[in-house]
Amino acid sequence: MRKVILAFIDFFYPPFKSFISAHNFRYLATGGGTLLLGILSYYFAYFFIFKTSEVNFGIIVLQRETASLLVDYAIAIPTSFLLNKYVIFTHSELKGRVQLFRFLNLQFINILANYVLLKFLLELLRDYPTLAMLSRIAVSVLMALFSYLYQHYFTFSVKKLGQSPKSPKH
Repeated sequence: MRKVILAFIDFFYPPFKSFISAHNFRYLATGGGTLLLGILSYYFAYFFIFKTSEVNFGIIVLQRETASLLVDYAIAIPTSFLLNKYVIFTHSELKGRVQLFRFLNLQFINILANYVLLKFLLELLRDYPTLAMLSRIAVSVLMALFSYLYQHYFTFSVKKLGQSPKSPKH
């Protein structure tokens, strides 16, 4: 499956070859695909699954938007993890559960940072609707860059060449 996904992504790579590495292009393509999947799942949940303004889950009642966002996260986050683990960052020697914990930590940071940054910028720019909309794009780009660096250097990190493995403790 990895080869099929990479062949599909690499088909679109040649025009970008002089601007970006294949690895970074693949990361952007899978991230963009996951973002699109999240948007589509949110749309589907909002318009076809949750038909009332409040959704009663038995133990909690959520606004329709929040419930749809949960569907978005429930689909996009696992998809993103699987694509990053098995397609993009395949050389990591970390255990899967460590990668998953770090990845979920990143998602929590992203959700919180997105909310805080967007709320701040929208409040700051509320009198300028065009700039307010551009702030959503700016926050998304900033979070994508942060996510890449976090995943590359922490979540799916790889031992540096020449680095000797730590001796096991007795």
